Amino acid sequence: MTANLVLDINLATDEQIGANGISLRDLEELAPRVKQLHAELQEKRRTKVLPFFDLPTDTAASEAAKAIAADLSKSYDNLLVLGIGGSSLGAKALFSGLCHPLHNLLPKEKRGGMRLFFPDNADPVTFSGILDAVDLEKTAVAAITKSGGTAETWSQMLVLRERYARLGEGAFDQRVVAVTDPEKGALRRVATKAGWRTLPVPPAVGGRFSVLTAVGLLPAAAAGIDVDGLLAGAADMVRRCESDDLFQNPAYLAAAVLYLMDTKKGRRIDVFMPYADALRETSDWFVQLWAESLGKTKDVGPTPIRAVGATDQHSLVQLLMEGPNDKFTTFVRVDAPNVDLPLSKGWEDQGDVAYLGGHSMHELLNVEHQATAAALAQAGRPSMTIRLPRLDAHGMGQLLMLWEIATAFAGPLYGVNPFDQPGVEAGKKFIGGLLGRAGYERYKSELEQRSPKPDWVV
Repeated sequence: MTANLVLDINLATDEQIGANGISLRDLEELAPRVKQLHAELQEKRRTKVLPFFDLPTDTAASEAAKAIAADLSKSYDNLLVLGIGGSSLGAKALFSGLCHPLHNLLPKEKRGGMRLFFPDNADPVTFSGILDAVDLEKTAVAAITKSGGTAETWSQMLVLRERYARLGEGAFDQRVVAVTDPEKGALRRVATKAGWRTLPVPPAVGGRFSVLTAVGLLPAAAAGIDVDGLLAGAADMVRRCESDDLFQNPAYLAAAVLYLMDTKKGRRIDVFMPYADALRETSDWFVQLWAESLGKTKDVGPTPIRAVGATDQHSLVQLLMEGPNDKFTTFVRVDAPNVDLPLSKGWEDQGDVAYLGGHSMHELLNVEHQATAAALAQAGRPSMTIRLPRLDAHGMGQLLMLWEIATAFAGPLYGVNPFDQPGVEAGKKFIGGLLGRAGYERYKSELEQRSPKPDWVV
């Protein structure tokens, strides 16, 4: 039987850190709202308004993604994953979290899947560098955009269309898989006309909640990740979060702690700090999920910050210890490593080194987490810790679903809709205007009226 993720909030409580911590009473006072919001979320789940809850048990969708991934793997070595934001961050988190750290450098028989490349940004230096490194004959393309019209993704598609044309007629069409809305959008229209293989993104699942759709599952399966284990872990977390008891529901408890730290203790900066290099990209995924879901026009929204232990003990922790007391840290640690390295005894005449002998590298990493959390607590700086039994597909599924449910719960706690992003749309309109998109002329005019004054440019 697989083990469950554990959430430990001890070092966020007043019992451990005094007045800077939250009290049992603070949490108990939330109980009526918790029960109300839980009932509302479960009703939205029942009526399919929030289908992300049930993605882990959507067998048809996962089997379709796995089938296309298996087919691609037979013919191609590389997969270019074109997407940005929610169409990329989840897949990157899965790839870095569950594959060998140098997956793309391993020989085919050792890596167990395709090599994955994530151009993500519309940066010509990065994209041309990837194209320099891969053989397009052996490269497939996953074009991922829920709306079907993402400018950055289409810019990459336009470059690739021209490059693949050099390989002969149909070379591009036979290599592309479109992951997009099932009915509408430019990508859906183009894919249908060209006869590309396609996978749907459920219309009611927002991009930042889409990691367990084909958006994340196609790249994961192509890389050789255990998709079934991932979904099983997520399903286990959904079941744990079906309780309206705050102390039996880890996602609600995590959200409640962060909400109370913000609204009662003035901690509007949330530091997400896993003690595992493999979870660096998960930090980026969390930042988008938390920021884009909760940062809304009502002057609402904590600011998430990405960190990695133990690396950022040598940079950010100084600020956390002695800087403005407006931050809350969420640590993530892995109890049992997939790989560990023993530290042999040596240089025993050097006291600064000798004490390390006989321990292991993973032990050092987890002791560093424990010590950092304790030092912060001693200084009255609160934190909580998520413990993963192992960093495997099941554990990753639990972790991702915990934060998706926590975000869905935190939104109504703050009184905002966690599933929209109106602030992102304004910039897209200006992009259209500046690049000559039909119907967007007025946005270009608005920008021209705000032309920089020379007096303010040095």
